[in-house]
Amino acid sequence: MKASKLLNEIRENLKDYPIDYLKNKVTDDRYKDPLTKSLAKYNSGVYDEIYEKELENDFKINDGVVQKIKGDINFYFDKYAPNDNETKEFTKYISLYLALIVKKPLHPYGNDPKKDEVYMKNNSYYCKGRAKFIKDQKSLCRYCICKNPPFAFMF
Repeated sequence: MKASKLLNEIRENLKDYPIDYLKNKVTDDRYKDPLTKSLAKYNSGVYDEIYEKELENDFKINDGVVQKIKGDINFYFDKYAPNDNETKEFTKYISLYLALIVKKPLHPYGNDPKKDEVYMKNNSYYCKGRAKFIKDQKSLCRYCICKNPPFAFMF
């Protein structure tokens, strides 16, 4: 499939998602967990980016990879959150966009290898948890752009 077709599918499937709820988590004091706030900020920014994105090149994306990502996300949510279809679909299409269209990490990232779990250094993305989580059944780490960090930055 062409990237433009996948981008249109992503837009179509996300258009009714209540994004304001997610955006409000960033500033709502009821959400104390910094990870929740960080994910809400990152994912709502990605959502906005999806509707602003204009592809410079309409490249080919392997249909099999698209189906594998969808299947792996379905597996995860069916196992851990079987009744949360809204979050499952949001996660599915945000992940497809990040992994296959813009090739960015599936998680929020920073620039400090000492404090950030996922970070960018020298135009490459690194994830400290990748080496561990890639072993999980149907792990999305297999599709993420992140690399394992150099040993010195793993701790």
